[in-house]
Amino acid sequence: MTSTRTLPGLPRLVPVLTLGLLLAAAPRATAQRPTNPDSAQQAQMTSMMGPMMGQMMEAMMEGMLRVMSKPESAERLATFTHNYYSALIRKGFTKEEALQIVIAAGLPKMPSGMR
Repeated sequence: MTSTRTLPGLPRLVPVLTLGLLLAAAPRATAQRPTNPDSAQQAQMTSMMGPMMGQMMEAMMEGMLRVMSKPESAERLATFTHNYYSALIRKGFTKEEALQIVIAAGLPKMPSGMR
């Protein structure tokens, strides 16, 4: 007859080791799945960003209007428009064609985004 001897702390150690192995494997399992924030999180982020984006847009518009309302800004814009019209004529466009191009172009615009 063989007698089996167990270590006194072994029965309590098995659940702890099992839990440790499960916790160690959990990050690997979740790291393989793509993370998609649920719609509630997206809605919360949108509701938080909306007012901030509105404030930024308002500040940009205020700054633009402040600059455009200065007399020297109108002078510079008129100089640009005249130079653009004259350059089009020098490049071979008729006066009517140059005028139509200048009208279609309107005011110079800020770039729409970084690329």
